Amino acid sequence: MKTLKTLIIVMLTILSLQACKKDNEENYAMDNQSFVSQASISNSFEVQAGAMAMLKAQNTAVKHYGEHMTTDHTAVGNEMKSLAEVKGWTIPTALQPREQANLDKLNNTDPSLFDSEFMKIMVASHQDAITLFSNAAGDMGVYDADLRSFAGAKLPSLKTHLEEAVKLQAQIK
Repeated sequence: MKTLKTLIIVMLTILSLQACKKDNEENYAMDNQSFVSQASISNSFEVQAGAMAMLKAQNTAVKHYGEHMTTDHTAVGNEMKSLAEVKGWTIPTALQPREQANLDKLNNTDPSLFDSEFMKIMVASHQDAITLFSNAAGDMGVYDADLRSFAGAKLPSLKTHLEEAVKLQAQIK
């Protein structure tokens, strides 16, 4: 009888711990995979838009900014892929409709207006990325500590990108 009581106590403890773990994961602002997907799509957009700016921009500073986006965001994408492989998360291969629409808009913009449109989109895109990464990096952002750390480590660079975009946008207008 004592063994049965012990077994019941152990089983209840295990069930209780599993329930607590699930509750803890649910208390976070977003799940790990959602952040990985959103961040990867944002990052991929920055790479593709940057490559387009390298080809289409009229202003040398805008071309350089596009090159900077391509280089920096390719490195971040590679880092994200490595982390995702280790953790078992999936990296999306296609842009979401909003990012695709922005890319299409840039592709179809009159060459004389490309620089201003590109910088406008870069400002908005980096504002959104900073919000996403800030939310994920917070104490209750994403459940995985490595992913939270990754998000936090990328914030200074994203903020610098935004500052550069705002300055360039003001110069282009």
